[in-house]
Amino acid sequence: MLFIGGSDEGIGNHVGFVAGRYRDGALSDTRTDVTRCSPGTFTAFLPSCRCGWRGAPHEPDEAGVRRCRREWTREHLRHVVPTRHAPSHQR
Repeated sequence: MLFIGGSDEGIGNHVGFVAGRYRDGALSDTRTDVTRCSPGTFTAFLPSCRCGWRGAPHEPDEAGVRRCRREWTREHLRHVVPTRHAPSHQR
């Protein structure tokens, strides 16, 4: 379940998604919409990025999806997207 595409200006290869952790520890990929899977399929949801970044695990529920999106934006994306209106520094 992608929630931001790599075609946006300044984002490059950064595409956020919620990965589900299966019972064997493996993680789902960008093509898996974790919200459409049966309850109990995953033990946790993790904010994830196509570049390989992963955040902390969250409960595998609707609130966990929201937390993953928020964490990806606050903890990953804001560090990789250049600030558009950064003040210029005088020399």
